[in-house]
Amino acid sequence: MKILLSAYACDPDQGSEEGNGFNWLWETAALGHEVWCLTTPRGRTNLQKRLVERAHDPTAARIHPVYVTVPPGIDYLYRWQFGVYLHYIVWQRSAWLVARQLDAQVDFDLVHHVTYNSLQMASWLWRLKKPLLLGPLGGGMQAPASLRHYLPDWFKTETMRNVISKLLVTFDPNVRQSLRHAALVFAANRETAALAQELGARKVELVMSAAQPADFFPVEYPLRPALVGRELRILWLARLFPRKGLHLVLDALAKVNPRVKFHLDIMGDGPVGPLVPGWIAAAGLQDRVTWHGRVPYSTISNAYLSHDLFMLCSLRDTYASQYMESMALGLPILTLDHHGATDFIPDDAGIKVAVQSAEETTAALARAVEHLYDNPEELERLGRNSFAYASQYSWPKLVAGLHQQAAALAPEIAALTTNSLLVADC
Repeated sequence: MKILLSAYACDPDQGSEEGNGFNWLWETAALGHEVWCLTTPRGRTNLQKRLVERAHDPTAARIHPVYVTVPPGIDYLYRWQFGVYLHYIVWQRSAWLVARQLDAQVDFDLVHHVTYNSLQMASWLWRLKKPLLLGPLGGGMQAPASLRHYLPDWFKTETMRNVISKLLVTFDPNVRQSLRHAALVFAANRETAALAQELGARKVELVMSAAQPADFFPVEYPLRPALVGRELRILWLARLFPRKGLHLVLDALAKVNPRVKFHLDIMGDGPVGPLVPGWIAAAGLQDRVTWHGRVPYSTISNAYLSHDLFMLCSLRDTYASQYMESMALGLPILTLDHHGATDFIPDDAGIKVAVQSAEETTAALARAVEHLYDNPEELERLGRNSFAYASQYSWPKLVAGLHQQAAALAPEIAALTTNSLLVADC
């Protein structure tokens, strides 16, 4: 088939949305389709380099990047957060104009929007009147008010976000129109699925939204050294955004019984970085915490492999890609039981703590750390289960599986794929 992929963020050398955009592009083409990818020039150098490196692979020849630009003034504003939103909105319109011209030449069979994965922005490409896939999408989540203490400047980061989100889904016609015209909407968590249905989506499926390259996975479960007689090594790895919940984690660890030996490694930087030393000191954890700052993406495998427990307690998250990274390397997870973590971290692959008051939530997290320290066999059991679960979600398996779902659930897509290469071995 001839597929038009909308991947505003697409860069093979980055994680998060940029990496997702590239992996959707590559794996869709690997299924045998010709894929035109609408994206920004920001990842152009790395994308072109990767395609040249893989020129021997027939998949590379089926990929046609289309770099959509915006006016220079909009590009300049991208350096500020409000400018990112504006840049994306303007880019969406520009991408639609380019897509309209492309479709007149190519006559696409299918349109798939993958990044950004925000439901509130959706896509302008419903206007092509072609079978449309959206997602996996997030955006339906809200941070719990009971934990607002852990979100600096709650009004700016959450209240205003929720207001803007409501305005977008109410007054931006593209949101409702794209959802209503989509043959199938993939939702990355139950909150987003419910919102998509409320806004008129005809068919919504709850799906995993994160994966790893096939070569990221070890051949077998990676054993850790016996825990007896040493400290529990805990990893927190993410961008230092307020919603990622580092302050909450530090407060929880401050409540762990002093007899429990542990060490937390913090890897990442970001907007709340200047606050981190104060949080560590206030928790009295100066001797038990090391903040490493930003680490190269190429080193994250070693980071996961050298720890016993991954502890990321996002206050609002579609589904952190770090969850899949950690499980792929056999690391059990300690997190909050909400949003994507509820849907796509198995109960036997970690401990998910209910969101309650700040006091109750941090206490429950502390008790979980104590339990795992006292029960190393439980720690290993959870790690083995996380490894087994993650092995289902290499990028080739995820993309092929979601395309199969689309063909099975959406009649207009099923009709297109009757004689196509949509289903490939993986």
